[in-house]
This record gives sequence, C-alpha cells and structure tokens, in this order.
Amino acid sequence: MSSASTQSTKTSDIHNESIDKQMEAKAHETAQNTDLKNEARSLFDNATKSIGRLAGNDESLNLNLKDMFSEVFKPHTKNEADEIFIAGTAKTTPAICDISEEWGKPWLFSRVFIAFTVTFIGLWVMAAIFNNTNAIPGLIFIGALTVPLSGLFFFYESNAFKNISIFEVIIMFFIGGVFSLLSTMVLYRFVVFSDQFERFGSLTFFDAFLVGLVEETGKALIIVYFVNKLKTNKILNGLLIGAAIGAGFAVFESAGYILNFALGENVPLLDIVFTRAWTAIGGHLVWSAIVGAAIVIAKEQHGFEFKDIFDKRFLIFFLSAVGLHGIWDTSLTILGSDTLKIFILIVIVWILVFILMGAGLKQVNLLQKEFKEQQKKVDE
Repeated sequence: MSSASTQSTKTSDIHNESIDKQMEAKAHETAQNTDLKNEARSLFDNATKSIGRLAGNDESLNLNLKDMFSEVFKPHTKNEADEIFIAGTAKTTPAICDISEEWGKPWLFSRVFIAFTVTFIGLWVMAAIFNNTNAIPGLIFIGALTVPLSGLFFFYESNAFKNISIFEVIIMFFIGGVFSLLSTMVLYRFVVFSDQFERFGSLTFFDAFLVGLVEETGKALIIVYFVNKLKTNKILNGLLIGAAIGAGFAVFESAGYILNFALGENVPLLDIVFTRAWTAIGGHLVWSAIVGAAIVIAKEQHGFEFKDIFDKRFLIFFLSAVGLHGIWDTSLTILGSDTLKIFILIVIVWILVFILMGAGLKQVNLLQKEFKEQQKKVDE
C-alpha cells in the first residue's frame, strides 16, 4: 500500500471518529435537555397539583391554551354573541346536568377588546390630528377601560354555570368597583407608612406589602358582600365576582393615574395609557379573581363569616394575591428589568387563575354526581 493511501485511510478514520464523537455529544446533550424538560414538567405538575388540592382538585394543571383560544380567530354570528349575553337569567341558566366540565373556549372578550380599541383609536385621531381636547377625557377612560373590561368578559364566558347575568356583572363592576375604592380609602386611614414614603414617595418592601394588604382587603370586603348576596358556593362564580370587583377598581384607579401623570408628571398621555393597559392583564382583575375564588372555597355551603378568614385555604390564596400585589409595587427588578418582573408576575398569577378554573370545572363534576344521587333518592 502506498504512503499516500495509508495517509488517506488514517485521515478518513480520524474524520469518522470525530463525527462519531460529535454525534455522541449531541445525543448526550439531547438526553440532558429531555431530562431537564421532564424534571421541569414534573416540578410544574407537582406544584399545580398541590395548589389545586387546596381548591378541591387533585389533578395537575393540564391546559392547552391553543385549544382554549381557538375560537378567537374564527368568525361568529350575532346570534352566537346574543346567546352569551343572555346567559344567567331564570330562563337561560342551564340545569346542573347540562353543564359541561370541559375547558371553555371563550371568544367574545376578544371582540369587546377590538371594539374598545377602535373607539380608542377614533378618540386619539380626534385629539392628536384635529387637536380636539374634548376627546381627551374619553381617551383616558377608554384607555383605562379596555383591558380590564375585556378581561372581565373572559371570566364571564368562562363561568361554565352560566348563572350570573351580564346585568349583575355590570352592577358589580361599577358599584363594586367604586365601593372597593371607598373601603380601601377607609382602611388606609389605619395604616402608617415608612418615613421614606412620607418624605420621598418611594415605597419600601414593607410599604409595598401594606399596599397589597390594604387594597386586597378593601376589595375582599366588597367581594364577600356580593358572594353572600348571590348565595353561591361555586368557584367559577367566585372568580367572576372577584374579577368584576377588581376590574372596576382597576378602571377607576388607572383613569386617575393616567390623568395625574399626564398633567402633573409631564409624561406623554399615550405612554401612561399603554403602560396601564398592558399591565392591567396581571393586576387587580386577576388578584381579585383569586380572592373571590378563595372566599367561595372557604365559605363552602354557608355565607362567608369572620371565622372563615382563618381557613387555611383562604389564607393561602388571599396572601398569594397580597404577595403578588406587593412584589408588583416594589422597586425590585429581575436582571435589571422592571418589565421582566411584571411579565413573570403576570405568568404566575394566570397559572394560579387557571388552577382555580380547573378546580371550578372539577366542582361541576362533583355537583353533577350529587344531583344524580339526589335524583335516585327521589325516584326510590
């Protein structure tokens, strides 16, 4: 064999050996990534199962968001929208045996969002292009209203029981929103903040926790009133009632912030509107929804009473909302980014909401079983 041929063979062997090592390295890396994904999934399943167990659901969160929002991008008729709007009356509330325990596929909330967005754009054109200052109050209010009210419709559509009318939801939104602000203002009179806040207006970590505690308590008082008034023991109802109060609170608060910042802080109006709008998806709307569900879980079959405050289930969910609210208000950042912190908090709070929704759907199954057992006894 010639020297050149031998050299070529050695080079080929070395090349093949190099390829084999690369393939082994890739296979090892793929195996490691698979293990990490499995571990992360297992951790997520165990965490959601533990949280769900507090709400009466032993299953881990198994939700396909793509499937849940699949109806958003499909055309729908006016009759379909009307059917959603007329839910909750004596004639349109379904019997317990006719309620689906499957995850709903809400879509109307997206149309509400689009309608408000178009309205906002029209008002902006009036103010910015035609210099019509009469459009500014509408711009502020619609800017504050768009996301919270659209989110509220999401909870309205997700209420599988269809037993709360749109009229009741609007009452809770406006009246509940205003009175939750009033109750919060009263509670603030009994709270003392740090000298740092009093002098410079900046919140310490303890101040931020106090803000969360006071505001979630103020809203909780009004949520309790409406939960007891409607005499409901259904988790999905609690989520809706809480969301209605929280959405109202958010709208009136945001409108005030937008006005004050635009006039007093020389911040461009659109900047503060957009900031308040996109962050609203993870704020009062969902914090209060969690509190509403916690109230229903703790009260069970009777009305919510003072002793229910000490129920472990209520405390865990209520303090979760308070904690998320407090962290939201702190100057804490993640990797130097406040936006990243807000985004992570939004993800966490919606995971909690979906866990509670899952528990609410599980409750549908339990109530249906109870109904069937009662029917058997009646038949016997």
